[in-house]
Amino acid sequence: MINHSIYGGLVQLSGNKIEIEVVNDDVKGESPRALLKATSSTKEMPDGSLVESIPGGPFIDPKVWSIQPDGSGKAIFDFSEYFDAPVDYGFTFPAGNEIAVKHPLRSFDLNILAGCSYIENDIASAEFGDKKELWQAPGNAVAIRILKGGMSQDRQASYNESGLNFYQDYIQGNKFLTHRPNFQRISYNQPVRLWYLLPGTIQVVRSLIVEYTAADNSVTALTFPVTLDPDGLYEFILDPSMLGVPADAKQFKVYQSDGVTQVGESRTFVIDHQYFENNTFLFFANSLSGIDDVWFTGAVKLSLNSEGETGLQTLDRTATTRDRSVVVTKKTASRKWSIFPGNRLNASDIEAIQDLIYSKFIWLVWNGRIVPVNLESSEFELTDTMSDLFINDQLELVFTEAHKNNHY
Repeated sequence: MINHSIYGGLVQLSGNKIEIEVVNDDVKGESPRALLKATSSTKEMPDGSLVESIPGGPFIDPKVWSIQPDGSGKAIFDFSEYFDAPVDYGFTFPAGNEIAVKHPLRSFDLNILAGCSYIENDIASAEFGDKKELWQAPGNAVAIRILKGGMSQDRQASYNESGLNFYQDYIQGNKFLTHRPNFQRISYNQPVRLWYLLPGTIQVVRSLIVEYTAADNSVTALTFPVTLDPDGLYEFILDPSMLGVPADAKQFKVYQSDGVTQVGESRTFVIDHQYFENNTFLFFANSLSGIDDVWFTGAVKLSLNSEGETGLQTLDRTATTRDRSVVVTKKTASRKWSIFPGNRLNASDIEAIQDLIYSKFIWLVWNGRIVPVNLESSEFELTDTMSDLFINDQLELVFTEAHKNNHY
């Protein structure tokens, strides 16, 4: 009998090992191999067409059995490389009228099936010498969902020691997919986002509850009905002005409700009413498959990073002072922003900035528009206990426009 089990649960992150154990209580034949097949599920696009979560499948991988003392076989597969496919990093800016926006292509759904192969070595068999391939019944396939992201080695070790995993902690725990701290100070004009993946396989109807504390300390609850499907990531749009939170409110708390009780965690945002000359907002793909927003209040320096190539030409006797012998054959340029976080951030904010530094997908809000940017690699000194303050007024983050621009 062939069976398989998935280490780490039914929802995992693509950047970490995704290990699947295949067992066989009757290993037989010559050159026996364990087999594992991953078949990508299809998803419906906005135009109604169906596409594979990961094109190119089904993916089949063989592995030599590790024979156990009782004669059974075991093999452990790492299928991470098949699951770490490109995704569409869609998010909402500016905010529209929807509170919960579904993003169907931000996760991969695959069906996992185990099998075995061997060469028939029973001389009495009519199939002697033939290669045999056996699979579990299709009904035994297990669906696994892969989110684009990854945990640090330290966080994985912490999970191992505690006996938990990402699936149990974040998905079954109904947590928001972010490392941003609770009670984070935000701007009233900040685009605020929280991301969520529904556990289970059945659509649910819930309420998103926003409880804001007004200037007079009174608390008002706003209720937004949301319908959540199990086949995609949800982006909760939480811009204070869009939610109807008053401009002078002190804070607001966000959580889901099934109509009777709170579902999962809550997040509280403290509105910072202090005046800052510079207000810079960025979005970035975080390590948990969400897209976080961040607010910086330090100085901003805009420059232009240009590159070019030149060639030589010989001037003839008709040349004038307007002609040139050195000709620019190629000229491109990218904008570059040097941004300082400012002294508004606390220790928890600085800790969360690590996700921004790791991120390969970052967007800057500039003049009311989204500009894709890349963070230049460097050594980032996040804190300094030799100083009384965090050094976010000295920490310089340099972002280069993710375009090579040329005019003609």
